[in-house]
Amino acid sequence: MRFRTILLSTAVAAAFLAACDSGFEGDRFNPRAPDTELAVRDTSLVDNLAGNTRLTSTVLVSWSGTDPDGFVAGFEVRFFGTTEPATGEWTFTTANDSLVLLPIPRGERIADVIFEVRAIDNEGQVDPTPARTVFPIQNSPPSIRLGQFDLPPDTTFPLISFSWRADDPEGLANLSRIEISLNDSTTYVPLDPDVDFVTLVGPTDLSAGLITDAEVYTGRGFSRSGLTVPGLRLNDENTFYLRAVDQTDTTSVIERYSWHVKAQTSDVLFVNDYRKSTNPRMAAHHLGVLGDYLAAGKEVDVWDLTLPFTTGSTGSTPRSQSLPALADPTLNQTMARWSYIYWLSTSTTDRISTNNLPFAAASMDTFFDNGGKLMVHSPVSLPIEAEEAAVNPAIFLMPITELITFPDSLRPSLRLAFNAPLTPVNTLPGVAEPLPQLKSSGFQINTLPYVTTGANVIPLYDARYRYVTRQGSRQGTWTGPSTVASISADRRVGLFAIPLINEQTGANLLIGSDDDPTAATRAVHLMLESLGFPR
Repeated sequence: MRFRTILLSTAVAAAFLAACDSGFEGDRFNPRAPDTELAVRDTSLVDNLAGNTRLTSTVLVSWSGTDPDGFVAGFEVRFFGTTEPATGEWTFTTANDSLVLLPIPRGERIADVIFEVRAIDNEGQVDPTPARTVFPIQNSPPSIRLGQFDLPPDTTFPLISFSWRADDPEGLANLSRIEISLNDSTTYVPLDPDVDFVTLVGPTDLSAGLITDAEVYTGRGFSRSGLTVPGLRLNDENTFYLRAVDQTDTTSVIERYSWHVKAQTSDVLFVNDYRKSTNPRMAAHHLGVLGDYLAAGKEVDVWDLTLPFTTGSTGSTPRSQSLPALADPTLNQTMARWSYIYWLSTSTTDRISTNNLPFAAASMDTFFDNGGKLMVHSPVSLPIEAEEAAVNPAIFLMPITELITFPDSLRPSLRLAFNAPLTPVNTLPGVAEPLPQLKSSGFQINTLPYVTTGANVIPLYDARYRYVTRQGSRQGTWTGPSTVASISADRRVGLFAIPLINEQTGANLLIGSDDDPTAATRAVHLMLESLGFPR
């Protein structure tokens, strides 16, 4: 039975093969082209959008394809204006949609653009009748906004930075340029569209006059662009104009910012950082000390960092509003404009976040790289937060090895009594005249001595402090570190930590041991001489 079944199957197969060889005929199968459809079925939207509405030039287009005898492997798309020949290059994609920036002729605000898409199947067959529609588009203006956190203070020297953010409804690729101007809203200097930060740099003297050009540096890396912007007004109000321009020459709304530019007249800068209402008296005294040292007629630029004033004994006041918002490049390059800086301050070591010198100290590399010299008059006090002593840039900058520490069992305060001596402990490098012996002519409790050890710091004066316990039950002579004035061994930075005069009355707080009222001024002059301040 099994044998007969096998024979029967063999016979049927043989008969079938014989029939194929002798009787079946037909045409060979030809592959068929795919078909393509756009999600937008209208062949033209020019007359079909309500109220003659036009689209923005960036449109999201979707499409699909079918193939009757295989599968769609991808698509090719192209677009071109209705007034152009259909010669645009096809671009292959496997996507079924794309955000497309349609072209508008330069200088035109509207255009009708043909969009075509055709499917390609797995055999390489291309849809011979691409799907198409006409998009009526209009250009939308770009936008630009100044960076509010980078704006200059109300008054600056001739170095000013601006940042911004530009955008375009058609995409950033549609931006053509950024344009800037000073005091002229009709004539602009063009910048590359990817520039979003500039620093305008004016002259370091008045030889060019009160209306001059400003050099343009781009980026936070302070790269010279080779461009200049005319019309910078020194010792006057200025307005910065900014706008974005797209590929159709459509401009954004103009952004503007006004501020005062103070001319630079000297290579010597006096920083008034005495943040109390008594600062005019203190500034006048120290400007007199500096002016008496400098050559007759030598100009001194003044930078007022006194606002806002400190309040009460806490000193919890924000950093000065007159400092640039940005350390780099703005403050760094601003400080580097001078060769000599005389810095008067109410405090530098107690708070990093609110004192001005810690912020500036971290941005003075270029100043010192250019050979700059710095003289600081500031009391020394312990930080409100103890850990700040190890990270305060002002402490690293000044000729201080470290701040003093008190034993936990004692926790005293220190004071200079009337007639307490200030004794010179070293001669100034490069100066033949010895420092004068000084003494306190008042009672002082608002400044501390500090530690000066190692080869990088030269102590100049030691003061005889007395300690008083917090409860007042114990007093005595302080035997710890007692330096109150010092200079760096490289003669770049000097520090005098005892106030010269009473801020309320103007009376001398330091005089010579022989009662000479000019001795303290002479000591400062000798420090300036060692630092190399010009005479």
